[in-house]
Amino acid sequence: MKKTYCLFYLLTLVFLTSCGQTKESNEIVANWNIEGNTQVAMAINGENSNVVLEEISIEKKEPEIHSAKMKVVGDIMVHEWQIEAAFDKESNTYDFGRQFELVKPFLEDGDITIGNLETTLAGSEAGYSGYPRFNTPDSLGDSLKDSGFDILTTANNHSLDTNAKGALRTLDILDKLEIEHTGTYRSQEESEQIIIKEVNTISFAFLSYTYGTNGIPIPKEHSYLVNLIDMEKMKADIRKAKGLSPDFIVVSIHFGEEYQEYPNGNQKQIVDELFDVGADIILGSHPHVIQSMETRKITRDDGSEKICFVIYSLGNFVSSQRTPLYPPRDAGIILNLDFEKIENEKAELKSVSFMPTWVQFSKKDGKRLIRVIGNNLSEEELKEELNGDEINRFKSTREYILQHLLGENEIRIKDDFYVYPF
Repeated sequence: MKKTYCLFYLLTLVFLTSCGQTKESNEIVANWNIEGNTQVAMAINGENSNVVLEEISIEKKEPEIHSAKMKVVGDIMVHEWQIEAAFDKESNTYDFGRQFELVKPFLEDGDITIGNLETTLAGSEAGYSGYPRFNTPDSLGDSLKDSGFDILTTANNHSLDTNAKGALRTLDILDKLEIEHTGTYRSQEESEQIIIKEVNTISFAFLSYTYGTNGIPIPKEHSYLVNLIDMEKMKADIRKAKGLSPDFIVVSIHFGEEYQEYPNGNQKQIVDELFDVGADIILGSHPHVIQSMETRKITRDDGSEKICFVIYSLGNFVSSQRTPLYPPRDAGIILNLDFEKIENEKAELKSVSFMPTWVQFSKKDGKRLIRVIGNNLSEEELKEELNGDEINRFKSTREYILQHLLGENEIRIKDDFYVYPF
């Protein structure tokens, strides 16, 4: 304030000699901006009037910062043992909620939570079954909805396990539950629609494709039913998505070789080409084990640079697959992607982190117990939920995941999620 008034007196001479004077009121007025955020206004009313000083503080508006959090898991499979575990004899109903109960808070935490639905919901009349042709009770959808899932990708090699009828009914059930889906469709028109989701002004487009359907042919009259990996179509879809001006284009791809812990050349080539045409986030599934992830700095058409991300396989989120050897088939992750948009600037991927998960396959009180175990349990909680062998298996699986995804990078953990550096 003192500095402002000193400046005022220095400016008085200039004011008296050069300010405008109105003829009717004999009023002299002047305004100056002093010290950036302060405006000084002065006025003299009449020849002998006192000088009146008014200081107005003008606050500089900080740009708004918007954020969005995406959670992603891999394959949601339901083998016959999971159907058995979900069955309640007294009510003659199925409830899969317990399989997700220990990680539910982390799924709900996402503004958008995504998983790969690798089964069908064809109804009881089709007969419930596990591998090789999956059909699961509709209540799985209820449990996924209750656990926080917003979008399910449905293009995978099990899309047609219960033929076209089962694939179509699956979409009807998801619609009733208000779970969005991409990858399989009921009509040509529906197949041409692209899901756009917006969170806090940050928008995302979602696409999904699979390498095949286990030899089950797509009916000619339903040629649009399943999105297959076709590079020209995929590129055209991404260009179409770009025309909708989302901040990020998210592509889920069911590809690669089962039980291989590293991506093959074909996977890498597909990812390279999709990044080149405009994909921003690529989410891989199918190998049923975790494969590597990476970020890339991509130069876009307008010359700007953007950080993009790919994980070649998220592993199994839930299944009954077991193996005493590595890579583990009972391992997965909950992937966390944080996005940020500063007002009047482009949105960015700000951070990547993940929670290792392991599938408990056990029995308790004579009943099958299958649950996804996350990294959030304390030592005491682990002892309450798991036996000694299970604790050892969980810990060794977690160490494998950390080594596989982080390598020699420093291990940093935030809110039970391990930070992926870039």
